[in-house]
Amino acid sequence: MKLLASTDFALRTLMALANEPPERPFSVEAMAQKLGGLSRNHLHKIVQELASLGLVRTVRGAGGGVTLAVAPKEIRVGALIRQLEGDQPVVECFRADGGCCTLTTGCRLRGFIHTAREDFYRNLDEHTLADCF
Repeated sequence: MKLLASTDFALRTLMALANEPPERPFSVEAMAQKLGGLSRNHLHKIVQELASLGLVRTVRGAGGGVTLAVAPKEIRVGALIRQLEGDQPVVECFRADGGCCTLTTGCRLRGFIHTAREDFYRNLDEHTLADCF
């Protein structure tokens, strides 16, 4: 299963923050550089999403930045990815409108892929952010 690039960078952001002292906010600029030159604007959007999920705190102004709002051992990787990915269809027939597949009525592949996707998330639910480093 391929994750969205924004999900990948959100995971990396949380892992980087988990390795920083919790009392020291990490600037978005420094985080963007640490993550391999990700654009500041793109990272800002990711940080906003993580803040809306209650996973990070942001502080504006001089000496401001981003810190984790939740202990790494409390963040389940599978649940986090579900939140970040939303309802992204893995294959065309998973779309709400059924997609453009004409084989939907007799096809069992959809069920196989659905089971594999659930197994993927179930496995990741066994791990926390703290397990990632």
